[in-house]
Amino acid sequence: MKIAVTLLFLGAALTPLPAQDGFVYWPAAKLKGYPSALKAKASAGKKGALASEQLGNFGNYTAMVARRDHNGEPEVHADWNDIFIAQDGEATLLYGGKVEGGHETTPGETRGGKIVGGKEQKLAAGDMAIIPAATPHQTNPAPGKPFTYMVIKVKK
Repeated sequence: MKIAVTLLFLGAALTPLPAQDGFVYWPAAKLKGYPSALKAKASAGKKGALASEQLGNFGNYTAMVARRDHNGEPEVHADWNDIFIAQDGEATLLYGGKVEGGHETTPGETRGGKIVGGKEQKLAAGDMAIIPAATPHQTNPAPGKPFTYMVIKVKK
């Protein structure tokens, strides 16, 4: 019984806490646990798939945490700025230039193809990058080093 109560308390302590005024809190222990929690999701998915968990949709911004074991595909969001906060691992963020051969997946969202004329930025745990709306980008983990990062999307 003590174990069940302890687990219930611990689970509640690690759950994001929304307040009536819109304030949301994620404890550090919850955020630090995502690299291993998403590992199982990534393993269950197809090669190159993104394992992610939506942290919330707040109208003009959203928050999620993601893990990549393999290169992502180029993407462009016409109306959303992306803020990446690296949590674990290493990756190269390819950004800028233009996307050739991509296709619109939903209105204002292009994915696929390849980025031509982009720049590279290395990312490691603790780094942050802001990708303006309409900027092509692609996240490529270092070989053998899964990359976990938080993404905050802000409507422009």
